[in-house]
Amino acid sequence: MPYTVCRTGKNSHLLSIAVKNLASRLALGFSCSLTILAGCALLPYAGIQMDEALFAGPYYQPVPREFRLRLFHHDIPLMVMTYIGTLKTLLFWPLIAFFGPGFLAHPLRAAWVLRLPTVLAGALTVFSFFYLAKRAASLRTAILAAPLLASDPTFLLTNTFDWGPVALEHLLLVTGCFFLVKYAQDRVPRDLPLGFFFLGLALWNKAIFVWALAGLICAVVSVFRREVSKVITRRHLATAAAGFLIGSLPFVIYNGHRRAETFRSSGHLEPRGAPAKFIHVRSALGGYGLFGYLVSEESSDNPKPPVSLRGRAAVFIGDHLGEHRSGGMEYAAALALLAVPLWWRSRAARFCLVFCAVAWLFMASTRDAGASLHHTVLLWPFPQLFVAVVISSLRWKWLAASVCILLVAMNLLVLNQYIAQFERNGADGPFTDAIYPLSAALPEVPGQRIYVLDWGIQYPLDVLHNGRLHMTSGHDPFMAATPSDRDKGTAARMFADRSGLFVAHTAKRENFEGVRQRFDQATAAAGCRENSLRTVPDSNGRPVFEIFKLACD
Repeated sequence: MPYTVCRTGKNSHLLSIAVKNLASRLALGFSCSLTILAGCALLPYAGIQMDEALFAGPYYQPVPREFRLRLFHHDIPLMVMTYIGTLKTLLFWPLIAFFGPGFLAHPLRAAWVLRLPTVLAGALTVFSFFYLAKRAASLRTAILAAPLLASDPTFLLTNTFDWGPVALEHLLLVTGCFFLVKYAQDRVPRDLPLGFFFLGLALWNKAIFVWALAGLICAVVSVFRREVSKVITRRHLATAAAGFLIGSLPFVIYNGHRRAETFRSSGHLEPRGAPAKFIHVRSALGGYGLFGYLVSEESSDNPKPPVSLRGRAAVFIGDHLGEHRSGGMEYAAALALLAVPLWWRSRAARFCLVFCAVAWLFMASTRDAGASLHHTVLLWPFPQLFVAVVISSLRWKWLAASVCILLVAMNLLVLNQYIAQFERNGADGPFTDAIYPLSAALPEVPGQRIYVLDWGIQYPLDVLHNGRLHMTSGHDPFMAATPSDRDKGTAARMFADRSGLFVAHTAKRENFEGVRQRFDQATAAAGCRENSLRTVPDSNGRPVFEIFKLACD
């Protein structure tokens, strides 16, 4: 009988299941593989950035008393800053300890140690996102959504270089949401505290996760109000609160001892500036927001010939297909938003819209936030899920697949443009690869102090030298136009250090504008002159760093 049914074509249900399973496995495998391959292709290009290496500070620098907890005669760092926790520090500690100073001193090795884990975290995010989309919407939506996220240039770049940091934020957000949706559907008791535990970890990792929490709360209340009201009990509330508290416990302890210092120092709102920041949402969706920031646009300034295989391939594609600096997601999202009949009945789509609107509103209304792509990308992957829901609602499967393939191809062309410019023009700004020759030029002389005169230098050098350079922040006394008596005393001690080395950016690369000028004025007034030892260029020959000593009368 099975043979007869198969021959007559009546077993189409089993055939449909087999086709769907094959399509889902191919989509998931392609998406995770693409995330890993694209990340590995990108990671060697840029130099180690200051915020990217921030998590390693507790390895090499004394942790301030307010950021640590004394437990069993050991100092346990809870926070790196008032709003950044030490979760990444804890996770990377075995890697840093295992590879050691000799391994990390090599630039390419250090880049792999720092970035490969974040690339793998991105692949896990895509993996979890696929199953979240499958449960929240449909299998068809998941098959479309995973490649859209995996090919997104903004997601790949911010996740790989992780200067936000955002890699763990994405992973914890998606994983937490997956377990909560799974609990709502299957009622497995452990899924409820587990979901909230991951959300608590995300809050500890970086306190601006409150934006995402606000978006999640408003989206759940507005879209799933009836379902939530039916399952809310004291036991459920206690279980959820316990899971969240365990995940965010170091953050809670810090703010409990410091009277909510995180929110007092970083929680100031400025709603008036929110509308102007919407342009960053568009640039993030289009994938072009990191041109000129992460990768250099100075094509006329000594461009390099492509030497790697991927670089030659990227340049070849660019030469034959033209420059592609913007993908299609910004237009796809706008069209999807206008196609109200396609998504109005989808609760997953409405959830995504409410989440993005509320989270972005809080983000853009926060002072000194929302105007950088490493903030905007925290809305991901819900824009991709919304677009995938709308595409999957199209009646014709071939049309939905064609639209998805077109969007993925456009994303990959933008990514190809990044690789081509990395290969020819090099990294830019705080990601300059000149940090590697600077590291090689600085000797590890016992007792010699190195004064760092600008932001963006110290933590990358700490990682590359495994904390063996005796560095001091030398820009603090020159931040104000009118120095205090304390600043004058600190500057005088710096000038009196005859063996000290000074490291600074060249004039065009200075991050703290005016510091070098005030430093030069102070040295001249003290009767000191600079003895230049070396100017350090990047791989394109652009001067980036200066190393010098002071000779004082």
